[in-house]
Amino acid sequence: MTLAGRKELDDKPDPGGESLRLAFETVESSLRAENWFFETVRAELQKTAPLTDFPTITGSNGHDYLLHLTQFLFFLQALDCTDADQISNFIEAHNLKIESEISNPEFTKSINEFRKAIIRPERKAKILDTIRTLRRPVFAIYEFGHLLIDDMSPKTTEKLIEDLRHGNLLVRRIDDRISVDQKRVLIASTGFLEDTYRTSLLMQRRMIAHSMSEAEFRKSKS
Repeated sequence: MTLAGRKELDDKPDPGGESLRLAFETVESSLRAENWFFETVRAELQKTAPLTDFPTITGSNGHDYLLHLTQFLFFLQALDCTDADQISNFIEAHNLKIESEISNPEFTKSINEFRKAIIRPERKAKILDTIRTLRRPVFAIYEFGHLLIDDMSPKTTEKLIEDLRHGNLLVRRIDDRISVDQKRVLIASTGFLEDTYRTSLLMQRRMIAHSMSEAEFRKSKS
């Protein structure tokens, strides 16, 4: 589709065509970088098992699910939201957003399901205690599900995490203190998803810069 659009623009010397050409090339660069990300993740998963062993990722919406989780992990790091104080603020913002959504008369999703995603003080305390002890943002499986509820159902998130654990891209972390609730299955990233996503963003930036004139590139940085 983008190639067809670019060809049509090339055939029309329209004064506004240059901006449209750049728009098409930007979209194309984004799609190519995103596709590289998915191909790289799939190749890594295949080192462990055939792709058929990862049904949530290879399903019809698998790319979207994988991207949502990866972006969540990536932006926690990119925004330096990695210690207990920052995660505490993040949880408060999450709760306010959920409460605002379910109070909207036009809200069409399950109010009961979203209400469960509000992280109450006792659960928040457990999360922050874990982060202080392990010194990194580590959550239980169901906590990921609630934090990502705007993007996919908690059940889908749990299945996705199980796929990624099977592929060794997520790992279980153990907090072996006697006082800790051992029913919380803690999950941490190996860093592969975030690093691959970061590389795809750099690729996208380079491809977009390559398609620009020097003047356009300088303008985009200003």
